[in-house]
Amino acid sequence: MDGLPQELIALIASFLERRDDYPEDVFPRPKPAASKLPPYATISRKWQLAIECRTFNSIHLKSNELSHRAQALTGHRRVFISALSFDVVLPEYDDHRCAKFEIQEEMEANNQASTNAMQALFDLLKSWEPDSTHEQSRSIALAISAIYSPMDEWHRPARKAEEDHWNWDIGRRADLWEHRYEHSLIRLLEQANLPSLAIISSLDITTDSRHLEPRSAALLAMKLPQARTLKFHLFDNQSKHPNNNQSARYDFATTVSKLCRPSLREFQLKYYLEDPSNHYFSPPSILLPSEPSVDHLSLALHTLSLSQNLTSLSLDPVCISPSIYWPSSLTDPPSWPNLRHHFVEFEMTTPDGKWYFVRDPSAPIDDDENEGDSPDRDAPPSTDSDSDPDTNSEASRIPDTYRERREAVATGDWPVRMFRTLPDETLINPLLIAMARAAGQMPKLQSMGLSSTMRDTSGQVFCVSYIAKNFESPTGSDPGGFETPRIDWSVGSWRPISVILDVWRKEKGVSKIKFIDW
Repeated sequence: MDGLPQELIALIASFLERRDDYPEDVFPRPKPAASKLPPYATISRKWQLAIECRTFNSIHLKSNELSHRAQALTGHRRVFISALSFDVVLPEYDDHRCAKFEIQEEMEANNQASTNAMQALFDLLKSWEPDSTHEQSRSIALAISAIYSPMDEWHRPARKAEEDHWNWDIGRRADLWEHRYEHSLIRLLEQANLPSLAIISSLDITTDSRHLEPRSAALLAMKLPQARTLKFHLFDNQSKHPNNNQSARYDFATTVSKLCRPSLREFQLKYYLEDPSNHYFSPPSILLPSEPSVDHLSLALHTLSLSQNLTSLSLDPVCISPSIYWPSSLTDPPSWPNLRHHFVEFEMTTPDGKWYFVRDPSAPIDDDENEGDSPDRDAPPSTDSDSDPDTNSEASRIPDTYRERREAVATGDWPVRMFRTLPDETLINPLLIAMARAAGQMPKLQSMGLSSTMRDTSGQVFCVSYIAKNFESPTGSDPGGFETPRIDWSVGSWRPISVILDVWRKEKGVSKIKFIDW
């Protein structure tokens, strides 16, 4: 077999089963099964190269193992790497701290550990870059896949996790689980010390229970000048702490606008801000008090979208204003010369604390609302705290208390009163007009969408979709496309004003308009 060409051996090796997989619903999650490939690498030198090409094509590194694992990533093995996922492992905490809210000292230690981890990773990747233009160039897709402490709920040893949940269920254990750190953002320090990496072709930041500060995510991307794809899954849900939320959003905006550059081809952002389940609730403004009418993030995302070679933009979900399409301060029309796909899923609330939707007057009112629900009754309590921490929280072993009902009322998630399904035309019309005007400045546009998921029992989606001539819908409907541009309005019984439709006809030549009732 060793007489076979290397390419054929590599093809045969690609069919070998790598490891046994576990069902996704198994909890606690067992450790990944050992790879079945290493024995094949002992057959011959050609088989070693074929197996290592597959083994090292996509690797997963943890910060607490980086120095050890890096020793194996030498020579030709580096050339095989095309994708690298990285976990930032934070310091462990004592078992009794599982029942205590994270304190400032712990947050600072986590920030420092995260910074050290990213510094070590970037230094390692920098050492892999070619020393000269004569060396073989390559690119790596980088993913920051998790940030966690080994004592966090989903990362404890399997046996301990099972025992902890059992004891908590029967009242023998105090544990805050993810509530312990749900409002702690991981902030990277001294990012200026990170080297610039030309070897990285894409960056994907998708963490689970612990979240990276949005500005830190954008600063990491700034160190990757050749990255063609940027994907961020971030957290904008600090609704109990509006001051923190306002500053984090503003800091992100001032940084993400600097990512407008020729190398960028695809940008995806999930900036999660959960809409209140209580539609009587008045959400706080997430704009700066000093500039209460300026949506800096929508302006910044507009600037980023103007990247001259950008072909795809997806914002899902994000709290936006019309300035994401067409800022009011513009004197000249913007231009998106190469943009082909533009999709935005917007939250039901506006950045300045209003609602894009109102109650449909023809819809029935639930009996429990007739019993006295009102905006005043459902107002949050005087305190915005979701907990009762011990005053000497660091030293005391007395468990802190997480009060779920108080948390839900403070964030507008209790009581559940979901009835807003009809667009508020004073707010939605400027957004739809700005969208249509922007589409007119995108000569290569193939598809464009603007949607919002109704938080009511129906779960319907308010959606406006544009498809260019001869192009199929992203959903796969209408195979082969139509001979004329079209726009679908899945908006229930509501209908847009004629001005909006006229702009679409003028800017994109739309002649096929379809309304879809819920």
